[in-house]
Amino acid sequence: MPQERIFSLMNKKIIVIVVNEKIKQIIKKDLSKYPCELYFFENTNEALQLIYDAIPDLVLVEAINYPLFDVSMLNDLKSDPIFLSMNVVAIVSSDFYIENWRNFLVDDYIRVNTLELDLPMRISICFERAERIIATNPLTKLPGNLAIQKELQKRLDRGDVFALAYADLDNFKPFNDKYGFSRGDEVIKMLGRLIFNIVRADQPSGSFIGHIGGDDFVYMMIPEKIEKTTEKIINFFNNLILNFYDAEDIKKGYIESINREDKTQIFPIMTVSVGITSNQYRIFNHFSEMAEVASTMKSVAKKQKDKRYAIDRRRDIR
Repeated sequence: MPQERIFSLMNKKIIVIVVNEKIKQIIKKDLSKYPCELYFFENTNEALQLIYDAIPDLVLVEAINYPLFDVSMLNDLKSDPIFLSMNVVAIVSSDFYIENWRNFLVDDYIRVNTLELDLPMRISICFERAERIIATNPLTKLPGNLAIQKELQKRLDRGDVFALAYADLDNFKPFNDKYGFSRGDEVIKMLGRLIFNIVRADQPSGSFIGHIGGDDFVYMMIPEKIEKTTEKIINFFNNLILNFYDAEDIKKGYIESINREDKTQIFPIMTVSVGITSNQYRIFNHFSEMAEVASTMKSVAKKQKDKRYAIDRRRDIR
């Protein structure tokens, strides 16, 4: 197995529910060579206590006699949001077929005739798929916080010269409170698509766009391009955001909503503020240092009346 696949098995807690002794020995032989914790049980009831005590990374279950095999307990577990991150892989018969997957809530399956060949690889792929899902923001499908941190640190470690922009919306909460979460989500999705399309158009290769969460986004570009790109994002947003307000509110130029003190207050039409920094003339060793400066510049941008972005132009003495 390639080294990166082996790494995906490191420190993983795997619960195996298996009756067939031959299958059990194959699993032991294939997985015991990797740095993971293995716990064997003969039925789901026996495994439940350990599952509830500390959610495992994977449950590997023998289901060769499906549908005679009782999967109701596993289905109940997979239906519980607490266990969303827990992978379930079923070992099924060589001629396994199912029409309705809603009755069989597993993340993947392995046919018993290919078990010895496929087991480590299929489990590793399952872990990697789960990590990609966790690293992706479910609303915009853009890379999420963990992926952003990894990308930032990777670029710093490689010695890449790049700029980081941190964007968020001004007056988003009162908009959400007045118009509802559904319309608020549409605004966030619009901003995500807007940033993605403009950044990729201006720098097709080597750029990066991520969604931290809520209305917070980041993008990375070469320093020479990021200011013009940011101006485009802000200008396009100012035009597009009007489509999300009711006509009477656009005419007034503001909305009335509840502030943090639970009092009615006037809020202007939403805008986007962006803070920018780069390592062109500054030294950053850790992703958090660079992110903190970009966040500080975003706060500066929010205080400005006209220009809705601020660039950190300080230089370190080298």
